[in-house]
Amino acid sequence: MVKFDTIAASLLFAAFFIEFILILLHSPKTKMLHDTMANFILGICIILAGIFEKGLALGFFSLMYHFAIFTPHTCWWLWIVGFLSCDFIHYVYHWIGHKTRLFWAAHVTHHSSEYFNLSTALRTNFFHLFYRFLFWSPLCFLGIPPAMVLFFESITAIQNFIVHTEKVGKLGLLDWLFNTPSNHRVHHASNPEYIDKNLGGISMIYDHLLGTYAKEVAPPVYGITHNINTSNPLKILLQEYKNVGSGVFKQQGIQAKFRYLFSKPH
Repeated sequence: MVKFDTIAASLLFAAFFIEFILILLHSPKTKMLHDTMANFILGICIILAGIFEKGLALGFFSLMYHFAIFTPHTCWWLWIVGFLSCDFIHYVYHWIGHKTRLFWAAHVTHHSSEYFNLSTALRTNFFHLFYRFLFWSPLCFLGIPPAMVLFFESITAIQNFIVHTEKVGKLGLLDWLFNTPSNHRVHHASNPEYIDKNLGGISMIYDHLLGTYAKEVAPPVYGITHNINTSNPLKILLQEYKNVGSGVFKQQGIQAKFRYLFSKPH
């Protein structure tokens, strides 16, 4: 699994550098270059943190699997159940990341770029790696092997990288079934009709079932409703945490503070 992740990461960074060279050939604006370089720095951080997180996740998943209430033999139907289960947890975790201030504080890093290319996929807050695996751990307690969960997580990460592009147009039926570039452009848009849409990982199954699917119709306007206007990696990582901390401090009483943390971000 580690070897697979290493090869995948190498290929993804190679794709990033190829795209970056193509961007340079088109004489991009200085702001876009600064944005891309900030994304690259954040990408290095997420890769380094991910090496540690993968071992932490495997250890915790293995512990949960040791106490699993059901441990079926690996077979075709378990792979289907594993895929649907992992994709559902991804949807739920992603939904929480958009609907609560506490988790949006990390996820907003990924949405804060006003551009949409492969480098945007690297623009991820590594802080969330140290707790996100907890959301997947119940699957191991329910009998999904840890290696299978990590495999689907790796496939999701790769697929979620390659959909960050404007070079691929609409794909018809594939857009209805899977998280494609068109669907993910919608997800990254700040257009009112696109906000909090297309939250799926690999598939769009749960977006259709839970009413969060939206087709790409109007041209997407990338970024967030209140753009942060900085290419400083540290500010990109910490700015929303600073805002949330300030908001929590102003709340009177423990209950009010918790309500604030789990209320919808503006």
